[in-house]
Amino acid sequence: MLECSQIRAARALLNWSQSDLAKAAQMANSSIKNIENENTTARRETLVQIRDAFESNGVEFLPGSGVKLKSDVVTIVNGKAATAALFDSIYTTAHASPDREVLVLGLDEAQAAQYDGLARMAENNARLQRADIRQRILVGEGTTEFLCDTACYRLLPRERFGRTVPVYIYGDKVASYTGTLRRRTIIIEDKALAQLQRSIFQSLWNDARGPLSVSIAPWGTRAARAASQR
Repeated sequence: MLECSQIRAARALLNWSQSDLAKAAQMANSSIKNIENENTTARRETLVQIRDAFESNGVEFLPGSGVKLKSDVVTIVNGKAATAALFDSIYTTAHASPDREVLVLGLDEAQAAQYDGLARMAENNARLQRADIRQRILVGEGTTEFLCDTACYRLLPRERFGRTVPVYIYGDKVASYTGTLRRRTIIIEDKALAQLQRSIFQSLWNDARGPLSVSIAPWGTRAARAASQR
């Protein structure tokens, strides 16, 4: 989870004292001191608390024992590469996340397919499904055809979100995807923001109703056919 050397290195990157870390992690100073000096074996929950405190303040923990400050908090991709950048970010991040889940707010799949291609969207959904990455998608009332199994969807009044700016929440990232002929992807990596957006999504999800159909609609069938022909 976390090594003592990583905790010390992360503090050094932020120029934090043990007291600063204790305050950020909402722990006692003595607890931080004992963990760093290896006088005690920290519980998993305690290490998660410490890691969360660092990550919320811009520290990234690398494979092995590496630690660095995040440099690309915001990523913007325009034009033809925007769709691929979004789909790849969702796949790689969600695949590595403990919940393996993607939350989508305000997606109009018919419009997206018009500009990005039905087969391309079907391929992305199939890749997520193969990786056992779950999707929950809030769409506008009146939607009757779906790319995924209808269990992934719930319906909200269309006025509660912008039709052309779906928002994706996955791992520690929040992404928006907009534009018509010139697509634009904006990805923000911020754990606190992602947690806030996830709680807002859950509240909307609880208020929404599910599609009336219990099977994949014709739209999804056409998507699967298009993907198989590529």
